[in-house]
Amino acid sequence: MMEIRKAGELAILMFALGDLQALDSNVLEAGLSIVLLVSPAMDLPPVALLVSIPGRYMIGAFAFSLVLLVAARLLSPIPLPGLFLILIPAAMGLIFTGLIKQER
Repeated sequence: MMEIRKAGELAILMFALGDLQALDSNVLEAGLSIVLLVSPAMDLPPVALLVSIPGRYMIGAFAFSLVLLVAARLLSPIPLPGLFLILIPAAMGLIFTGLIKQER
């Protein structure tokens, strides 16, 4: 029960950090197509933490999120500095969740 609560807290923190980082990077000024790439990329790692799925799918969610962010940065008409910063807590969350599940 405690691991679920910690994963939920980490997911909420990742949602908040992702939204703030996207706003700080001026994603809204880049256009709707870029917003549609960045939004799922920011939400996929926290959702992977909340849903009880095997580790390989969590890593897949993280990798797909990375691909979406790379595509957004390449296609964006404006520079999106620091957009990858949200992937640091996402990666740590996926790693720590995997470690917690392996200890059981």
